[in-house]
Parts: sequence; structure tokens; C-alpha cells
Amino acid sequence: MTSRKWVINGAERDAAAALRAESGFLPLTARLLCSRGLDTAEKVADFYDTSRLSFYDPYLLKDMDKAVARIREAIEKKERVCIYGDYDVDGVTSTTLLYTYLSSLGVETSYFIPERMNEGYGLSRSAIERFAGNVDLLITVDCGISDYETIEEIKKFGVDVIVTDHHEPPENLPNCIKINPKISGQNYPFDALCGAGVAYKLGYALIGEKADDYLDFVALATVADSMDLIDENRDIVSEGLKLFNNQKTLRLCMKYLIGENTKTITAQTLVYAVAPRVNAGGRMGDANCALQLFIEQNPNKIFDLAVKLNAYNAQRQVVCDEIYREAKEKIQRYALH
Repeated sequence: MTSRKWVINGAERDAAAALRAESGFLPLTARLLCSRGLDTAEKVADFYDTSRLSFYDPYLLKDMDKAVARIREAIEKKERVCIYGDYDVDGVTSTTLLYTYLSSLGVETSYFIPERMNEGYGLSRSAIERFAGNVDLLITVDCGISDYETIEEIKKFGVDVIVTDHHEPPENLPNCIKINPKISGQNYPFDALCGAGVAYKLGYALIGEKADDYLDFVALATVADSMDLIDENRDIVSEGLKLFNNQKTLRLCMKYLIGENTKTITAQTLVYAVAPRVNAGGRMGDANCALQLFIEQNPNKIFDLAVKLNAYNAQRQVVCDEIYREAKEKIQRYALH
């Protein structure tokens, strides 16, 4: 294996030297920190001092006040609300969060997770007829920002729409209430939240600190969606891991997915033990299984759903191995011609 030399420029070298002099870091540590933009003792201290006290005000997000007002109106009028999610970890946990938050407020709440093979990602055309006459308010999580035309069709049936998303916004934004940290012209200082992070922010605006009880879901989604663990994401994951590593707050569903042998649950545990099992449901045509697991209260049903997800994950591994073997054989055959 060829070794590669780590080359840093003069400015980084000078900054690393200054950081060493100021904080006493080893040379390699100082260079690594500076290469990540942490070139002062103050920045390093902020990086290591993770806390929910560093969370940003959800009302800094554009349209947050409008979303909260519309949901409050739905509560007062006893309207029917549906959460429209996605089949991956971020989408499933986002749906779990908002479904739980709204249910706790007494809202008549339903949810819909599209299947990967049938509906695909985002608001599908088949969703239009499904919600017509059955829903007063549709809230998307982890999707919707690119579904201008479909949202216009849904609105024709008298359904109001709130989009919560974190993906790159297109030029033609939906004509509805929309919360997305990547939309320009807002005061929110961090644009790299995952979908569950955005859903959590809406939840916090609605129910306050009670939303923090679900930071384990937000942490799982953040690492599963490969978000950069910087700024607020780092604080979210740190706080979420505290819930995972406390026997009083570790959810039974998570315990079954992780297994009994893990003493300390880390971000790596979530990425390699939990996320694949949650994703397996969607990949094997049963995305609702993970959501049902997350909102279920009966211990026996939780066990059965966890077993089901574990079985899906084993099937997924077999399928992936078969695909890999077939692809390798095809490459070898073509290489001989």
C-alpha cells in the first residue's frame, strides 16, 4: 500500500504553532484541529463543549412562526393532520418525532411512509387522491421542497401543506409554508441539519423542552444521514448519545436493535448497528415496520417488530452479497473479451 504524506500550507503551519503555544496541544493534534478550521483556543473549546445550551432558537428558521400558527389553528379546529415522511432513517425518525409531538397535543394525527419500490422518494402523484377529503393539513418531513407541482395539486382539494425539509431547494419553491435551513434569506446560523433536526426544531417550537426527550432519534438520523458533526449537529448527537447510554432513557426498541453486548453506545454504534436495521425495512418493502417499532408502547409488540427488522436486515445482506457476486462475475466475463 502506497503511503501518502500529509501536506499543510504555511498559514496552517503558523496557526498550528500558535495553537500549540496557546493550548499546549501535541503538534499533530494542533495541525489536525487547524485543518478543520479550529485554529484558536476559543474555537477548540466551543468544539469540545457540547451542550443543548448551544442549540439555536427554532424561531430563527424562516416560516417557523407561520408553521406553529397553522398547527395551533389545526388544534383549535380539531382538524385532521397527516405526516408525510420518507423510507430511510432520517425520514422514519422525522415522522416519528412529528407524529409523537402532535399526538401529545391531542391532534388527530396520521402518517404515511411511501414504499421505495412503489411510490419512490417525495410526494407521489398517488398521494393526491389518498389525502383528498381525508386530511385538512399535510406536513412533510425530510421531503417536499422539490414537489411544487404535486403540492399545487394537493392544495386544490382544500388541503393545506407545510413542508419541512433539509435538501437543497430548487429555484421554484412550493407555494406553501416551508421550513428548510437551506432556503436563503433567513437568520438561522446553521444550514446542515438533517430532516429529523428540522422536525425537532418544529417540535421544540410547539412543545418546548419536552421535545428534548426525543434527541436520541435526532442523533440517530444525523449520523445515519452522514451529516457533518460540527456546530449544532455535534451538540445534537452528544445530547442524543446521553439518552442512549442511560438505562433509564434507553428505549426498549433501541435496546433490541443494538443488542445486549454493547456497553458504551457511540455514533459508530448507531451507524453500524441501528441505522442498517431501520433502513432494511424500506429496502425490503416494509418501511412502516421501523416507524411502528418507534411509536409502539407494548413491550411484546416492540420485541416482535425488532425481530422483524433484524430479519429484514439479514435478508438485505444476503441480497447485497448476491448482487455483488453477480456484478463481479459480469466484470470478469467482460474482462475476458
